[in-house]
Amino acid sequence: MPIPQHETTEDGRALGALLAGGGTWTWAYVDASGDREDPQHLAALQRRKAEDALRAAGADAAVIDTVMAELEETPGVPAPVSRYVLVHDGGLVLSEVLPGHMHGPESVGHGAVPDLVPLLAHRPLDVPFLVVEVGRGGGGYRAYRLGHADHPDQREEQQVQGRTDTLHEFQGGGWAHLRWQHHTEELWRQNESEVAAAVQDAVDRLSPRLVIVAGDIRARQLLISELSKTKATASLVSEVPIDPRASDASEDGVREHVDIALARVVAQRRHDVEDLLRTHDGRGDGEVAVGLGPVVEALQQAQPAIVVLDPAGFADRTVLALDAAPWIATAPEQALGAAVLGPVPAPVGLVRAALLTDAAVVYANTAALPGGAPAAALLRWRTGPEIPGA
Repeated sequence: MPIPQHETTEDGRALGALLAGGGTWTWAYVDASGDREDPQHLAALQRRKAEDALRAAGADAAVIDTVMAELEETPGVPAPVSRYVLVHDGGLVLSEVLPGHMHGPESVGHGAVPDLVPLLAHRPLDVPFLVVEVGRGGGGYRAYRLGHADHPDQREEQQVQGRTDTLHEFQGGGWAHLRWQHHTEELWRQNESEVAAAVQDAVDRLSPRLVIVAGDIRARQLLISELSKTKATASLVSEVPIDPRASDASEDGVREHVDIALARVVAQRRHDVEDLLRTHDGRGDGEVAVGLGPVVEALQQAQPAIVVLDPAGFADRTVLALDAAPWIATAPEQALGAAVLGPVPAPVGLVRAALLTDAAVVYANTAALPGGAPAAALLRWRTGPEIPGA
């Protein structure tokens, strides 16, 4: 059973490059919900608490001001919502509003090893997808990439304007009326065929994992019929029974459908990874590492394609963060000449090492992992037997 397509996100690769360069990091992951009693007062107390924590950790005034400026901004989305701010060597790397419940406790710190665990929890996959809107006169698509849970980045847009010169309703009857209806239907088919060709080209180029189709009901039917001619594309299509172009339509309906469809994609891919872990572990074929020690050992060799972990399953266990390859260790003698930056919580060290070795990170519940271990990994190449020739 092959490892599913589950590459590191673009954000993950960029963070990995920054991590490899060393430097000093400052971060804050806090609850930014405004649905509490006296939210302004609570927010001020929260910022003061974060400021005190950063000052105690050794952050200078300029860095603290940068973080506080981001935390002072109103999220602009309904509760629950959190915010994650990351600064590297004094420069703002990212400031994200993360809708939804918090994934773990608040985290504020300053040092050589940032806590990226909550950020990746809100950015589960790199999911390209298309949102297609069609009408009788044509249509178009927008291409997005889901970098984190609720704020997709738009990557490109294309509109296809079909023929509309004879799409108006013909007032009449008899044979001429039937012929005119047939002609109009053919124009619709031609228009949707052109839209389908543009969408198919985008599918071939961008490899989306979801194609959302909304718009005029008849136009949707014709477009989906065209897209169904390619089996791989047909499996990606999810129809929204809404025409966003209608005067009484709300964009919220399309957005909710997109959110639900994306959540299903994320859940299915997590299930696929968990199933692969159990399958390979049951076979004993050397294609998985299970447990903190074996996963650390695999990361030291840049062997994992996907690291799966339950951040809540490690209790107080720590690992050593290193300033160069092999990046992570469980004991100083494993450093292989790299300097030890210090002990860090096991999830923090595993996520950092995964990003540094271009491995994807998936969060799962310990109960779903082989043997109830808090960490496991799907490997890029098979581990050999412990005893040569065995």
